[in-house]
Amino acid sequence: MRTYTIAAATAVAALLAMPAVSSAQTNVTVSTTVTNFCGIGLANVAGGNVAVANGVRQKVTTLRMSCNAASGAKLTSSAANGDFKSAAGKLINYDWDLSVPEIPSLGFAANDTYPGEPAQVTNSGGYSQKLADGVFADLFLNLCYNVPGGSGVGGTQGDPSNPGSSGCAAAPSGPGAASAPAGTYTETFTFSLDPA
Repeated sequence: MRTYTIAAATAVAALLAMPAVSSAQTNVTVSTTVTNFCGIGLANVAGGNVAVANGVRQKVTTLRMSCNAASGAKLTSSAANGDFKSAAGKLINYDWDLSVPEIPSLGFAANDTYPGEPAQVTNSGGYSQKLADGVFADLFLNLCYNVPGGSGVGGTQGDPSNPGSSGCAAAPSGPGAASAPAGTYTETFTFSLDPA
């Protein structure tokens, strides 16, 4: 009889100890990390070479931008020459604008460019779910057509009746496409998107 009593007491002690072990395993903490990312690319063309007409505001390309930085994004837009330039150094004045409908603060209004002009720097104004998912930006150019001036720097006053952007109405440099010597003129635009 003693043996039976001791065995029963041992079984009861084992049952009482089990809940304590089980309750220690009720909390699970899981974490994940999202890598910081800012990127920009051409969305509608196969390469970086585009031909445009002379005069009248026209869309040159569409950029796709995405950035998930908690501080938001900073876009830097640069023009290499400030005017379309031929191999002989002749210039055609233009103005440019960047339209970003989803986040207008990343774009900029039409403005005339000139040699040595500083970059356009715009900001998303903080984190945006839209920007993290990806937004589109359209680059527009207006090659000032009726701007009078010589063959180099020094075009004076543009033609405010010229359809398109507003910068051609007060162009400080380069003649318009109508008065430029025949030839091929080029300009290079550079865009970079970084955390703000």
